[in-house]
Amino acid sequence: MGINSSLSIPGGVSAQISKAASGLSSVNAVMSMAERTSVSGNTNAKNSLTSVHSRGQRLSNAIARDGNNIHSVAKEFAAIDQKINASMTNLFN
Repeated sequence: MGINSSLSIPGGVSAQISKAASGLSSVNAVMSMAERTSVSGNTNAKNSLTSVHSRGQRLSNAIARDGNNIHSVAKEFAAIDQKINASMTNLFN
């Protein structure tokens, strides 16, 4: 009898989430603005691109943070499971 914990599933999920955040961040990084033109509406377009970039970066950061939190919580659960398993082993032996 014992408690079995595995970090492979939450670790895999965390890794996939981190990949998604990295992919979003790299796509979000590719942005160029026409700085030398003075076409009507260029300022609005520039402001919109800046806003989209900023929001994309915040989203990427939030996704990465959540992936790290999943892995951290899984590690904490595994540590607790090990303590419970050790206590149960001592109790029944």
